[in-house]
Amino acid sequence: MSLVAKRCAPEKGIGGRMLRIHFTAQDLARVVLAHNDALPVSEAVMSLQVLRRGSGLLLPGWRRHVLDHLPAQASLLGCLVPASGWIPDFLTPSNHASPAGGAFEVIRATPRSRLGPELRHLSHRRLPPWVGQLAGGDRETLNAVSDALAAYYDIAVTPVADRMRTILDADRVQRVHTMARAGVGAVLAGLHPQVRWREPVLELPGRGEVDFHLEGRGLLLCAHVFCGPQPRALLNNVDTPVLVYSPVRSLQIGELAAERSSDTKCSPAALEALLGRTRAAVLHALADPAGHTTKQLALRLGISPASASEHASALRAVGLVTSLRYANTVRHTVTRLGTSLLVTGNAKTAAAAPTNEPPAPARHGISQQDR
Repeated sequence: MSLVAKRCAPEKGIGGRMLRIHFTAQDLARVVLAHNDALPVSEAVMSLQVLRRGSGLLLPGWRRHVLDHLPAQASLLGCLVPASGWIPDFLTPSNHASPAGGAFEVIRATPRSRLGPELRHLSHRRLPPWVGQLAGGDRETLNAVSDALAAYYDIAVTPVADRMRTILDADRVQRVHTMARAGVGAVLAGLHPQVRWREPVLELPGRGEVDFHLEGRGLLLCAHVFCGPQPRALLNNVDTPVLVYSPVRSLQIGELAAERSSDTKCSPAALEALLGRTRAAVLHALADPAGHTTKQLALRLGISPASASEHASALRAVGLVTSLRYANTVRHTVTRLGTSLLVTGNAKTAAAAPTNEPPAPARHGISQQDR
């Protein structure tokens, strides 16, 4: 099976060409939801595709920041990363996937036996001579490519990493909740509207009729902010099999447009809205790993759904809570900033106080917004 077949960027519907991923019982036992402590290099590579397609117009602040600070050596990446479609696997290692985990060292160590076959799949494009040198295993060229990707990662991903992790963490909470309630099959089936779980085969739209057998290696499910509208299967005989998908839409995903994560500032009015024992109790309650819907939050604290929604919105406005809409339900969870605040103990004293707030008046549509 060719690497082109093994790595599919889905384009057509289930009724057309299809990638089928075959699971054994051992594979199902090894389905893992990725942690988001260190963002993988593949996020940077996929963000480059977003930038080249012009999709970054949906994130104008991010796009403007990247274009204003784009390193000169990024032109090397443009020759290897098309605006859409297949990307050489060696640029997106799934083992040691993040910079902190040694991703760039793994890229620099890519053997010639792998470089040549992967780069030949780009031969339909007009490429500069140095790509031929890279295919031949030239170490200096490979180091230059790795350095260019590292520089681009620092521009495109690092400044917004905290915001990206907030979105990805909230998605992971939702998937964990689904797994606990309905099992791994429900998680697989819920990754995308065009994904079908027909046990023991996962079907998703692909570039050709392809069957890939995991053969006991399991599957890493990894949400990527820059994945694009359809899932991507990163499958080969070297790295851990990975299925990349877009996170459940976060209510504040637009905040990724900010140029730097350190620019987040709370207005005095927003900080005033945060103060008070009931709001602190809401923050403390939402520290539960599974989070809460507005209705669950109201029941736990003995307040009205309208009041619970108002408090969650205020906490979300200052970056302490994130909210995910899934079907007709909104689930709130604490962000890393909110967790840090709780750990310091600044909110614990207030959270421990009883809440005697009278129910807020019901608002039109609240029962449809949250259940």
